[in-house]
Amino acid sequence: MIGQTISHYRILEKLGEGGMGVVYKAQDTKLDRFVALKFLPHHLTANEAEKARFLQEAKAASALNHPNVCTVYGIDEFKGQQYIEMEYVDGETLRQKIPVKKIEDSLRIAVQIGEALGEAHAMGIVHRDIKAENIMVNSKGQIKVMDFGLAKLKGTLKLTRTSSTIGTLAYMAPEQIQGGEVDARSDIFSFGVVLFELLTGKLPFPAEHEAAIMYSIVNEEPVEITTLRHDLPPGLSHIISKSLEKDPQERYQSVADMVVDLRRSQKRSTRVVMDRPPAAAAVATPKQSPPEGLNKFIWIAAALIIAAALGSYFLFFNKSPRIESLAVLPFVNSAMDSGTDYLSDGITESMINSLTRIPGLRVIPRSTVFRFKGKDIDPQEVGTKLNVAAVLTGRLIQRGDELSIQLDLIDVRSQAQVWGSHYNCRSSDLLSVQDNILNDVTPYLDKSLSGETRKNVIKRSTENVEAYKLYLQGRYYWNKRSAASLERATDYFKEAIAADPTYALAYGGLADCYLLMEQYAGLPAKETVPKATAAAGKALELDNSLAEIHTSLAMCKSFEWNWDGAEQEFKRSIQLNPNYATAYHWYSLLLHDRGRHDEALKIILRAQELDPLSLVIGINVGIGYLQLGEHDKAAREFQNVLAMDSTFAPVYRMQGLLNLRKKTPEAALPWFSKAVDYSGRSSESLGDLAFCLGHLERREKAMALIHELEERYKNNVTPAYYIAKAYAGLSDRTKVFDYLEKDFQNHSGVISQLGYDQAWIPFRSDPQFVELLKKLGLRL
Repeated sequence: MIGQTISHYRILEKLGEGGMGVVYKAQDTKLDRFVALKFLPHHLTANEAEKARFLQEAKAASALNHPNVCTVYGIDEFKGQQYIEMEYVDGETLRQKIPVKKIEDSLRIAVQIGEALGEAHAMGIVHRDIKAENIMVNSKGQIKVMDFGLAKLKGTLKLTRTSSTIGTLAYMAPEQIQGGEVDARSDIFSFGVVLFELLTGKLPFPAEHEAAIMYSIVNEEPVEITTLRHDLPPGLSHIISKSLEKDPQERYQSVADMVVDLRRSQKRSTRVVMDRPPAAAAVATPKQSPPEGLNKFIWIAAALIIAAALGSYFLFFNKSPRIESLAVLPFVNSAMDSGTDYLSDGITESMINSLTRIPGLRVIPRSTVFRFKGKDIDPQEVGTKLNVAAVLTGRLIQRGDELSIQLDLIDVRSQAQVWGSHYNCRSSDLLSVQDNILNDVTPYLDKSLSGETRKNVIKRSTENVEAYKLYLQGRYYWNKRSAASLERATDYFKEAIAADPTYALAYGGLADCYLLMEQYAGLPAKETVPKATAAAGKALELDNSLAEIHTSLAMCKSFEWNWDGAEQEFKRSIQLNPNYATAYHWYSLLLHDRGRHDEALKIILRAQELDPLSLVIGINVGIGYLQLGEHDKAAREFQNVLAMDSTFAPVYRMQGLLNLRKKTPEAALPWFSKAVDYSGRSSESLGDLAFCLGHLERREKAMALIHELEERYKNNVTPAYYIAKAYAGLSDRTKVFDYLEKDFQNHSGVISQLGYDQAWIPFRSDPQFVELLKKLGLRL
């Protein structure tokens, strides 16, 4: 088949062949990537049972979405032959790497295999053929478990072959050999065999022929691993023995439990072990006993020396560097049910907010880490990209009322896992399990935390689990940023408050909804801001220690044009949480409004340090340079944002504004047009495009956009500011001040841009404009 093109795949080379298929490397000519295609062998084409088994492999593997499982893209047929399209893994099988010399490398591999199996078992999938040949190691050292050809899905037809046992003999569990019921514990047995091989290069049940292997697995004890390898960390021998128990009831009952023990062993294997000094050579002299008083002195001196040595060891060798920066990556929703995304997203956000209370710990904000949501990522690479010392990953599964959460803390500097744990609970225990997680992980982030600080990190805002889940759903929809999602978020926050009227964060969420209503739903700020102020005020009345609430109240005061009060609240928020990027971001906008552009740039640069991949913060850094006339630096920032996300509409607006500032309106026009397209014709983008068209004396096109904006204004779905701006491009003074006055009366949040928006440069000397600025309390 090499050289043929099948569908849009060009076959390049044969990768391997097994009992269940032939695998080829191919080039996907549509997406320009390499894939692996697995074909059912010709001699099995007519066998319906084998076809069914082949389809079962595809179904089983395609249900899995995990970085340590080979991804299945699809299934198709060519000339009567079915084939699976799957991820091409550039690397080698585990068989080619066995034995692995370093124990820590073996454990790192084992943990990844365990995590892949844990994901499969959580989906009701039993692999049934775990062996070294079915595990790949890619060029980055990442494990990929492959070949779910023998997988058995719960609830599917059990496929068997007459007079044959499925699987590879040396790795089979006793119950599998005897034709008994196979479940996740059978995979654990096979996993134990693989781990034994990893460490020794030998099988735990060696024999010369198949019958002897079968007898040994069913009846004999495995080889004692310590006779083959003497440097195992404490407990590892027990882990292997437990995984290889004959009776499934005596084995690990879940692979998650086995992985927890492997991680503990991983930590022991990386600890500093001081070699015992060799015994002094015997001296051929007569043995003399010291005087009795001297004997006591020697013992005391020896004790002091040992104590000093131990003290030096713990001081210099057992002191791991403090973790000063952390990224909490979006928890993976392993249930693959979008209806529970609010839980995985919400718990991630709660962990981020709680951990920012650790003094001196820089925690990457939600806006940056959620850019990695749903992506197959290497935590080590993400940690390096975000310039953090450690990464915390999480995986959540909900089955009915049961929750299963797995967490891992990875030290990016040493490329080692420093902590990991698995938690099972009912939904009603969600708050308690989050307390346990925080209590368990904080010592690994900072061993010197005082009891009071740890108590602050674990502090709850509510004791009502139902209210907390409603709050998480509110935040989930609030983060979607649309008129419809804000309406749903508002309802959830109100329900959370009804469930717990003392829930400060729920009032804060409600305030945040009202603050965004003008921008996303077009509701007049004079109607929504008083509601936001009341909600934020109630939140602070219940708990004045929350930085997020002070930031929300600061924005309320900005809408009320109480600039001093807003600045005071921003400073209080930053004082409470110096790592809260949003406070710096929004504070920089206030400083621009007040004409303090130098200060605004310093503040937004601090926000960027805390939240390096935030698109909107990157835009505002560019705006800071733009206001100071540093066009090249502004252009660099906008290009950086464009490189991160070429669909982010605001960056096209800013490129257009940069060209207007450079007095090249023709060059600005295509940028504004793209902003309109990418934003879904947002009022802000339409106003900019109309302004540019008017500036270029293309009145007819500008007026068409103005009519569209005026229709939106009549329907209360846009502020008047953008219409005024469009008329500014046509130099229509009457219309400009007519619409600006409407926004003034509506207490619009965007009218504060009058002081620095370049559209108003020709109007700055107009007495009516000067008077409007004065009423707003602003200056140029």
